[in-house]
Amino acid sequence: MTTQPSFRTILVPTDFSDDAMVAFAHALRLAVAMGAELDILHVEEGNTKSDWHWGPHVRDTLVRWGYLQPGTAPEEVGKLGIRIRKSVAGGVDTAQAIVDEVSRSHADLVVMATHGRTGIRAWLQPSVTAPLAARSSVPVLVIPHGHRGFVAADTGGPSLTRVLIPVDARPHPAPAFDAAALLALALPSPEFTIATLHVGPGSVETDWIEPLPHWTLLHWTAQDGVVDSIVEAARTWDADLVVCVTEGRRGLLDSLRGSTVERLLKDLPGPTLIVPHEWGTDQVGTT
Repeated sequence: MTTQPSFRTILVPTDFSDDAMVAFAHALRLAVAMGAELDILHVEEGNTKSDWHWGPHVRDTLVRWGYLQPGTAPEEVGKLGIRIRKSVAGGVDTAQAIVDEVSRSHADLVVMATHGRTGIRAWLQPSVTAPLAARSSVPVLVIPHGHRGFVAADTGGPSLTRVLIPVDARPHPAPAFDAAALLALALPSPEFTIATLHVGPGSVETDWIEPLPHWTLLHWTAQDGVVDSIVEAARTWDADLVVCVTEGRRGLLDSLRGSTVERLLKDLPGPTLIVPHEWGTDQVGTT
């Protein structure tokens, strides 16, 4: 089994909406579990300030979750093993601002929310998530509009028990399994199941997957369209997380209609972790 040592820096872009606060809760809970740095980024057009002192309020959240006592001094946050950085980026290209921040902060994971824009609203305010998924060199955890995800915002309690991983011969799904295992180890559950889903004729080799003894491993197949099959399986099974490997866009057809992952993001059934196909090649070690 191969796993990443940890997500050492977690970036969470925010616009202070309710959806963004759900993403913030996931990022903070993972930072606490992994002893990571949490980089909170607000992208605001025309803003050149280097820092800010408004929410989301890390200490208040940690007090509500029971990690800190009320009235705790700011320096006590560091004793939990986490570090907090808040910054503002100006400009109109939010996706590029996030990509730039990933590079600047050496982030290992991006956690963000979607706003469920459809129709003319989607045309007037195009999605940040899809272009970010195509450009990002690190995994991106997407919490869809209106979904509570697998971390309770009020208590910080995790509920990551069912992970769906679509598999195909290309790209190889190993990075998806490594990323899913990393989250599962950070937010452990007494019962944890990974289901692989192959869409189309033939089969995909999965003998390389080595789950931990208390994990359950399932293998499913489907014959319908790739996106429809993933969405249907995730909804029917009530998956807590879908983990997809992406190579970005390939060829003329993808450029016209978007990659499989981009099309999936338009109809997210729940949280989705998008993993670049080359992720982990420099960090992953064998255990």
